[in-house]
Amino acid sequence: MKKIFSIILISIFTSCASYKPIVPSQTDAERASQKYPGTTLADLTEGKSIFEHSCKKCHSLGKPFNNSAETVEAVLPKMAKRAKLDTKQEALVLKYLLTMHSNK
Repeated sequence: MKKIFSIILISIFTSCASYKPIVPSQTDAERASQKYPGTTLADLTEGKSIFEHSCKKCHSLGKPFNNSAETVEAVLPKMAKRAKLDTKQEALVLKYLLTMHSNK
């Protein structure tokens, strides 16, 4: 039992430490603008910044990328409220997450 618990702890720490920021590119911005007209690389970069600074307070930054896009869309409004994001910030994070989610 102790061995299993140790393995679980190690895997949790490894998964938390293994998050690599997904930096948006101009290609990502062009793909995002097809779904969200007018989206720019600056928008995706700002969404990434807000995500990294606000969401890491409560959970691993890799967590949203381990869920479906539908789950992210359903859960983000609750998380944004907890993180005290305004509507614009929430929209930027959503665009970043869903655009980069489809790129992994």
